[in-house]
Amino acid sequence: MSQTSPVPVRKPPSQFSLTYGHLWFVLPGFLFFLAVMLLPLAFAFGISLTNWSGLGNDLAFVGLANYGELLTHWPFYRAAFHNAVIFVAILIFQHTVGLYLAVLLNDKPRFMQFYRTVLFLPVIMSLVATGFVWTLMLSPNIGLVNPMLKAIGLGFLAGQWLSNPATALAVIVFVTAWNSMGWAIIIYLSGLQNVPEELKQAAEIDGANSRQVFWRVVFPQLSPAFTALTVLTFIGTFRTFDVVYVLTGPLGAPNFGTDVLGTLIYRTAFGGSSFSSADIRFAFGVAMALLMMLVMAAICWGLIRILRGREIEG
Repeated sequence: MSQTSPVPVRKPPSQFSLTYGHLWFVLPGFLFFLAVMLLPLAFAFGISLTNWSGLGNDLAFVGLANYGELLTHWPFYRAAFHNAVIFVAILIFQHTVGLYLAVLLNDKPRFMQFYRTVLFLPVIMSLVATGFVWTLMLSPNIGLVNPMLKAIGLGFLAGQWLSNPATALAVIVFVTAWNSMGWAIIIYLSGLQNVPEELKQAAEIDGANSRQVFWRVVFPQLSPAFTALTVLTFIGTFRTFDVVYVLTGPLGAPNFGTDVLGTLIYRTAFGGSSFSSADIRFAFGVAMALLMMLVMAAICWGLIRILRGREIEG
């Protein structure tokens, strides 16, 4: 007579496993984040506490002296001001021209796919290539802009676009806006396509005209798109480097009139075309980059809180 073997009784999971067992799934991602983000940041912070020039092994611990010097470093505030000007100009452009073009595309005109492709095309171009294209376009010798202005009777506007202090920063704003406008159109277009048709139909039945439907019904529904675009624009414009470097060089010509935080940090850490090795202060440049990152993170946090609150109230 055969006997059946007893069924093994599985030990129940411990309370610790039930509470913290899911952390095993998070561990690989956390270790990767630690390796590529936190450790380099800690290393960079350590460098910023020294006077290392970036050359050789001659360095000494200076504590927070680099950060204290930054508070009175005039070029830092000048570059930040130029970044702020670019941000405000791009923000206004995207929330007006970008929104208007998105509304036109949302009406599904003929050749909509063609228009959308053409408008998004600058986004897929690298900023370095964009800078080279506009350097050639604006060249006073071989460029196309000045001859076109003369051909349509606006020759008095032709000039040295990139070497004139009155127009250089405006050119940086224009090229950046041209390159990033596709993002604004796509983000607003996706928001417009998520507005329920029932809401618009109900407003029309109540007697609202097309303008009232847009401003009273459609526009409030675009708050998430407004928030996302504002925060992304802030981050993008304060990270501006490529366009300025290609169009006006690492010195932000003319006479630092287009100098932004990206070129200032690069020039401080690695030197510019007219700088000697004695002017290179790698640790000071790292301190500048870290302070800029902290300020940007704080402003982004504030923007998100304010704009999210506005979405909830809406």
